[in-house]
Formats: sequence, C-alpha cells, structure tokens
Amino acid sequence: MDDGTTPKDGLQLVATPCGLIAKSMFTDKYALKKEDGNLIDIHENDIAWESDKEYKFNNSYNWRQTPVQWLDMEDEHFIVWMRTAGLPNFRKLWGRITEDLSAGEYKVEIDNTYKVSDFSGTKSFVLSTTNMLGGRNYFLAVCYIVVGALCIVFAVIFFVAYMRKRQYNAGNGEQ
Repeated sequence: MDDGTTPKDGLQLVATPCGLIAKSMFTDKYALKKEDGNLIDIHENDIAWESDKEYKFNNSYNWRQTPVQWLDMEDEHFIVWMRTAGLPNFRKLWGRITEDLSAGEYKVEIDNTYKVSDFSGTKSFVLSTTNMLGGRNYFLAVCYIVVGALCIVFAVIFFVAYMRKRQYNAGNGEQ
C-alpha cells in the first residue's frame, strides 16, 4: 500500500520531525483556576525563541495532507520541547500568565497525557516570576557580568603590554 512515503523509485522518505526528542513530545495541558472557579489566562504564544521560530522550525508545504510530517513544527510547545536541556532535571516554559496573581488558593487542572512511568520520570508544575534577566536567582546573570568585566580588564592589560613591547622594539630598531 502506498502511504505517500515511498516514491516511485522505491526509496523511503524520512519522516519529519525525526528523532527521539520529537517522538517524546510533552503533551500535558494545564488550567489554573482561582478560588471562585474563574479561569486564569495562560498564554501559550511567545514562549519560544524568535530565532527558533523564524529560522529553525518550519512546516513542509501542505504538511497536514502528507504522512511524512506527522507533527506541527511551528507549534511553540514543540519548539520549546526541541530545545534540549543539558541536565537530566530541567524546566520547559509551557505558558505565560500576564496578570498579577493575588495571594490565595488556586486549583491546577492537569490533562495528564505524557506518561513518565516507563522511564521512572517525574513532572512538576512550577509558577515562577521572571524578568529580563530570567528568574529571581541572579547568580548566573552576575557571573556573566563578572566574566565579561574580567575579559575587558584582560583585553586592556594585553593591549597595553602589546603597545609597550612594540615601542620597545621600535626604540631598538627592530621590526
């Protein structure tokens, strides 16, 4: 039977997206409700990096009609999932809450479709406050600033040393 993945010459086409990360796509859905039952908007747009959306992940032409591409590669949840983590414990951005949450009790409803029991995994729901430097932990931001400042200091030291050596060599008639 021809499923569209075998061209006339008998070669098998590669499915898109491919790989274990794409096949293990996180599929849980969340809803957050206030004490009174009112739903809080969780925005699922603008969660992926602009460079990933623009340059890395694009659907094939007419992708819904072909069996070669089995998943929407422009879905931001997919794009976030495909940015691999460097450690076995990691967090992935699922959505953004743009309104201020007042103190009180909230109810989280989870559509639990992503099975983790096969590999003894765990899942957590984390609410976090972020700003332009990331979360409230400024350690990494401070480290980057310190390393950048040290690079500038060493660049100035090496430049001064280079200029002094150049003047010394020019004074001795060397090139």
